[in-house]
Amino acid sequence: VYAANHMQMMMGHTGDRILVNGLANHVEEIANSAYRIRIFNGSNARFYKLAWNDGRPMKAIGTDGGLLEQPVDKPYVMLAPAERIELYLDLSDTQVGDNIILQSLAFEGGMMMGMGGMGRGRGMMGMNQGGLANGAPFDILRLQVARQSQRQHQLPSRLSTINWPDVSDAVNQNSPRQIRLQMGRGRVALNNRTFEMMDVANDEKVKLNSTEVWEFNNDNAHMAHPMHVHNIQFKVIERQRNNRLRNIHDSMSEGLVDEGWKDVVIVMPGERVKVLLRFSLYTGLYLYHCHILEHEDLGMMRNYLIEG
Repeated sequence: VYAANHMQMMMGHTGDRILVNGLANHVEEIANSAYRIRIFNGSNARFYKLAWNDGRPMKAIGTDGGLLEQPVDKPYVMLAPAERIELYLDLSDTQVGDNIILQSLAFEGGMMMGMGGMGRGRGMMGMNQGGLANGAPFDILRLQVARQSQRQHQLPSRLSTINWPDVSDAVNQNSPRQIRLQMGRGRVALNNRTFEMMDVANDEKVKLNSTEVWEFNNDNAHMAHPMHVHNIQFKVIERQRNNRLRNIHDSMSEGLVDEGWKDVVIVMPGERVKVLLRFSLYTGLYLYHCHILEHEDLGMMRNYLIEG
């Protein structure tokens, strides 16, 4: 029975088994062909540093909001709760009997920095719960080459055309809307506010058909937060990092896939992330929040209002 204690609520619950499509220790028999793989992180609070065990690059072809304009090779891919990634995997160089393993590599995620001196570094998110710690290495999925394929595949160099909004059209280009991510004294908040069902502050109102820059500010450096905005896809336009936490950034930053449409963005400890949003669909009340499940439950979530 899931019954989180206070530490688990603050740091996010991580269990001791990794499930793929509901199965632990999953093995998938495949042919030595090419595959399009869609991965969704459905964990409460776990971040994954995804990589293939044989060192081949992670070839990203899509993010939360669809295809990239062209494939992007990464040494690994970071995936936070609720993030999605699409990968292209060509196994034409393998033989029947070979195994390719999807792993999560070790990383210095800094999931607990400060927090009243309770601890630092890798493993703190797993404390008091007996689970695999965030940042610990483990295998996720084994792909077993069981069949020979005669099919030949060529990944296009151009996948899509993205009509990005122009930052010069933003009504607040030089003064981004600030969203401060806060943790401390047993609570989480956004701009010193927690969730109320229908509450929306004056600085949480935007105009229909306007373009804005929002800045998620995680300067307090406690842990990484996956920030999610409902009803919209956005473009990540800038990351500003605190050099004091370079070891954390260096262990994660090469795996951030910011090249496509996003609705979830990882904001690392000591980092500020600017995103560009175009409010062109509907008026109404929508949510923005941290997508660590326990943080949502603690109220690290707010409404924003699109007005006509």
